[in-house]
Amino acid sequence: MERKPSVFHVLLLAFTLIGMACDKDATSGNNSTCGNNGNQANVAENQDGSNVDCSLPVETPDTNEPTDDVADTPEEPQAPVDNGNDDDFGRAAEADLEINAYLRDFSTGQRSKMETALEKLKVVLNSEEFRQRVVNFTYNGRKQFVDNKGLTNRQIYDSILRGAETLNGIIDQEVDVDLTLYYSNNSTVGYTYPNTNRIWVNNKFFSTYTHGSVAANVAHEWLHKLGYGHDFERTTRRNYSVPYGVGGIVRELVNKL
Repeated sequence: MERKPSVFHVLLLAFTLIGMACDKDATSGNNSTCGNNGNQANVAENQDGSNVDCSLPVETPDTNEPTDDVADTPEEPQAPVDNGNDDDFGRAAEADLEINAYLRDFSTGQRSKMETALEKLKVVLNSEEFRQRVVNFTYNGRKQFVDNKGLTNRQIYDSILRGAETLNGIIDQEVDVDLTLYYSNNSTVGYTYPNTNRIWVNNKFFSTYTHGSVAANVAHEWLHKLGYGHDFERTTRRNYSVPYGVGGIVRELVNKL
């Protein structure tokens, strides 16, 4: 005798079919509430056990954009702006660096000298001539710096414009320096440490230095804050490192102002 399906079996079969349809939609990527075109890294729970806020849209990064901010090379700038002043350099189109300096242990006269040097440093760093000199810097017949961290000259110039010191990593287009004046009867012009933004400036040299040499020393030490180094010993190649090479450019251009 053939048995007719009971109401319970009919309902069970219906719920089973509905559940299968829901599972298909959830894995298709078309109606996922927390996925992104089937991206399994964006499901409700990541593989590392961390939760995802499904109320927020999930974005897929553009693979055509560089992932390394430092290595991001901007487009070639436009021609420098003619400001009508023969004593100033034309401003590089994309350059907008500011100087953010905190001075310690400077007298009134010493502070005035440092502030003047920093103002001239700002003019030079934002100038088209500075851009040209950095981009076209050569060592051993090639456009390159020594100890360049694998970056091209243009990428080094771009990292200077970003102003992201390694201790904070913030791209703020600022030269952030904490300057302390001291005196020591030795050959050290200035120094800093990797774990601080403070820079020590030796008054033995500062007192007689031109604005160009003062600005070059500040730029040299600040470039250490951006992660650029050089040989400790006085080797021939050391003068072509980023701190020494760019420092030399700064000295020359500031003294021309």
